[in-house]
Amino acid sequence: MQQNELDQSIPTLVGNLLRQRKFFVNESSISKCLDASSISSTSTIFLRLCNDIEYIVGSACSKIMIEECKNLVLIVNDKIVTSIIEVWKSENITLKLNTQVQTVQVDQCENVHIQYESIKNFYSVVWNNTKILELKLLEDGEEKHALSTGDIPNEKTNPPNGDKSDKSQDNCPFQYIIRLIDDQLISEELIRAEKGFPTTQREWNDHKNNNP
Repeated sequence: MQQNELDQSIPTLVGNLLRQRKFFVNESSISKCLDASSISSTSTIFLRLCNDIEYIVGSACSKIMIEECKNLVLIVNDKIVTSIIEVWKSENITLKLNTQVQTVQVDQCENVHIQYESIKNFYSVVWNNTKILELKLLEDGEEKHALSTGDIPNEKTNPPNGDKSDKSQDNCPFQYIIRLIDDQLISEELIRAEKGFPTTQREWNDHKNNNP
């Protein structure tokens, strides 16, 4: 493709991406079901500035994004194609996930409650700068694992190369990842290893030990 053709195609691509977003803005005090009549499997659901509200996702979508919402309950009953939910700058958010969501990302929030109805649907929660995040994993309706970030001290680690003089991370929020490790929910700080690859100190140490 020539440069002029590429330049002409970019607005079209951006327009297509925007059209695939389904915006729900400034809604409140209702319970709304998002089904095949309002979304499609290519839709990115964008909930913004919504308060005191419940959304039930009953049809497949591409991704779910929640921004600046308060007192919101999201129930997901069908497939998310990218397996990603993002929540930021929000307060009192409850996610009830009845389908596989491999990554929930939570940034700059307060009081976020995430519940997976099945352990097999869970992979990770990535979070930073959030006051109280509670995660529960259920199986057959019973709670099997639970973790609250309010019980975890925030410990800052050094860069993986051990250079304490490296201040490259100082201006960035510290980010953490929660996973099920050895049958326990564990929250670990994410660090940047070689070439900026995201990992944890534990995994980086294992890598160095296995690749001397």
